[in-house]
Amino acid sequence: MARKGYANLEAELSESIPSQKLDRATMWVKARQDKNGCFKEPEVEETAERIERLKKKESDGELTTDGSDDVLTLALGKPEHPGRVRGVGGFTKPASYFNLPKSRKKSVEETLRKSVKLILEEEKESIVAKERVAWEQERDRQVAEERAYWTAKIGRLEAKIDGKEVPLESPESPKQLTPLHEHGSGQGSCSRPAEKILIDIVEGDGKTVKKKLVLAEEKIFVQEDQQVATDQPMQKLTSIIEEEVRVHISSKNSDNELQVDGNDCGLAIDRVENIVAYGTVIQVNVEEGNQKIHGVPLGEDNVRVSVIGTIVHDALLPFPVKDADIVTVGDAIGTCVAWPRKLVVIPAPEAPPKPIEQKITKRANPKKRIRDSFDDDNEDLENLPTNLPLPVKDLCMWAKTELMDGATIHTTFGGEIFGHSRKAVIFRRDIYNMANMLEVSGGVIVFYMSYIYGVLKKSKMLDMVGFMDPAHTGIIGCGNPTERARSMSNRYMLGKPGQIFLVPYNSGAHWMLSVVNPDEEAVHFMDPLKRRLCAGEWKSIVDNSIKIFNAQKGRKGRKIIQWKNLAGIPEQTDSKTCGYFVMRYMKEIVEDKNLEFATKWERKSNLAYTQKDIDVVRAEWANHVMKF
Repeated sequence: MARKGYANLEAELSESIPSQKLDRATMWVKARQDKNGCFKEPEVEETAERIERLKKKESDGELTTDGSDDVLTLALGKPEHPGRVRGVGGFTKPASYFNLPKSRKKSVEETLRKSVKLILEEEKESIVAKERVAWEQERDRQVAEERAYWTAKIGRLEAKIDGKEVPLESPESPKQLTPLHEHGSGQGSCSRPAEKILIDIVEGDGKTVKKKLVLAEEKIFVQEDQQVATDQPMQKLTSIIEEEVRVHISSKNSDNELQVDGNDCGLAIDRVENIVAYGTVIQVNVEEGNQKIHGVPLGEDNVRVSVIGTIVHDALLPFPVKDADIVTVGDAIGTCVAWPRKLVVIPAPEAPPKPIEQKITKRANPKKRIRDSFDDDNEDLENLPTNLPLPVKDLCMWAKTELMDGATIHTTFGGEIFGHSRKAVIFRRDIYNMANMLEVSGGVIVFYMSYIYGVLKKSKMLDMVGFMDPAHTGIIGCGNPTERARSMSNRYMLGKPGQIFLVPYNSGAHWMLSVVNPDEEAVHFMDPLKRRLCAGEWKSIVDNSIKIFNAQKGRKGRKIIQWKNLAGIPEQTDSKTCGYFVMRYMKEIVEDKNLEFATKWERKSNLAYTQKDIDVVRAEWANHVMKF
């Protein structure tokens, strides 16, 4: 280069080489070549060859450079001088050469990102506005159809009372049986959960019988008023047709009758013994296929039931009605919902179900019991297995005589355990299963979780570990996946920063445990059968619950939730003890004050639980149940 300088050399080379290729590494090489392109020293030639190799890697994406750590610095193996820039000249400072372009690029990217975000938000608002307008138009259309339908219906009733002939319904008449509720779907039999009136307009002599359903103190009474003459038909019709009414027209020419079964039935969740409400089976247009309820197909395996009373008020419906905010059995009182046919318990005709009453048996530790005519007492609590833990044996001896005629042990846990009040029930069959190492129910799991809550309280670890209600996670009777994800996210919101949650999950016939840390967006998965990490509905529910939690917190969060399968947990050796293993997992987690369960069970091992280890859990559970 002699005394030409980098500036003059760059101007000379720009005539034959594109300016974008004249980086400082190229300038450094060209400055050390003679007119023939040769190097005077072999060390310089080796450095030039090294520069060419690094450039090729950079162009192929194998090498990433940043700032002053570029190709020339890597080839020379020496950091950049703080006062000058090699291959550029002595008047250019490192701060202006390396940092300024990078800062400008970052500013442009941030501006572009903000602009794109603003455009997306405006597009989202536009879409939401269009959908709202379409929804309001559909609602107005349904209201108009309902108004026309009921106007014609009332006209037919007035003609019936006047003794005139009732015209047949036209095929185009809508099939809605109730007025459109402002929160309802407008289809099927959706009504507000309030006192309902059932009126039968009976053919003959122009007289009617008025029947009212009165709900009081969880008992159902049917009152039949005296017959009323119809001298003033319009006044009488107005007095008996109140805000919402179900109508039954006995017509020989009509096949679309509303048939109401007079017998009450029990409505169960998960299994037939777990009755959470009682109601009546309603059959509408039985001969027609593709029946709908709240705008959703009823399905061949489900029936339409009218909920008229509850036992577990906060139990989730098998099929919640989101549009009408009907999620629990308490919300569904007085309305019709879909219920699995196999979980509708209909008593024998000669022994109709009795009103639900509360009975308390006094003893050393009084047991609160609730009378349930739908349960049986066939479990043998006298011929017990040998080597039974003493607390379990004592509980069986007591239950043998006290838990008769469907009586159960029950209590209501406060919101400090699950974030909401939780009514839990122990049946006679639960105690029998515990004694014989058979499958455990969700109620058994809940009672044990209340026990280990006490363990955490004594250890002052309540801010570290929380609990998720199994009734909000299981695949049966706990709502659809979206409802379950929202329930879990609401529980996270009530937790402490950094708190982990123990989440038992029943896939239908198998218990598993997930430990969720929503703040770190991490999940540790434990399957007593030591199968691979689940990738189906449950993983999607947990992932969505964390994403909803992040949205409620106003933070972005990760794109992918981190799941870890704890392969070193002890494995169950049969097909019925998964629940006991899940309870044992939870016990060991809460008893470790450092919460190092992930380190202990992270890798595969030969760890195993003995019968003595499981008996410890059974004894703790029995001692805890005896306190209620």
